Amino acid sequence: MTNRRWVAVALVAVGAAAVVVGAVKLLSDSDSAAGGTGSIATAVANAGPASDPFPELTALRLAVGGRCIRMVVADSLDERVAGLRQRSDVGGYDGMLFVFDAATDVGFTMSTVPVPLDIGFYDARGKLVSAQHMKPCAKVEDECPVYRSDEPFTYALETMKGKLPGGGISTCTS
Repeated sequence: MTNRRWVAVALVAVGAAAVVVGAVKLLSDSDSAAGGTGSIATAVANAGPASDPFPELTALRLAVGGRCIRMVVADSLDERVAGLRQRSDVGGYDGMLFVFDAATDVGFTMSTVPVPLDIGFYDARGKLVSAQHMKPCAKVEDECPVYRSDEPFTYALETMKGKLPGGGISTCTS
């Protein structure tokens, strides 16, 4: 190959690399601007200690449907299993955010939850994919209805009945 051809091949390779880098940057910028995966995951990772009645959990503020709310975080298996069982309120919080490492289709029950709850299911980018009203069930888990999302989800937010804001999850702007 002549030197000219090598130069042309090198220029094409550099140009292609620049396009790929630009596309990756554009995608990551739009993901962050939309309150995407990185920003929600970062907010969860930076959650601080919760106060009563959840001193063993962490807490954070996220926007749901543009409204910034306080929530406790259940991000381990034990915390997700315990959820809001045997609790009639969420104290000074607006709800409990269930965090999963990857998209899932796990079901939720209301076993030993004494009050009705609403649940929103969100994908990794924070888009609302499903929502339901859940009724109390004083029975053991196997005897209670199972509530499932219509689509796989990464986050689930439980609130008292009628308190779940519509829309997706993103970081708070203030």
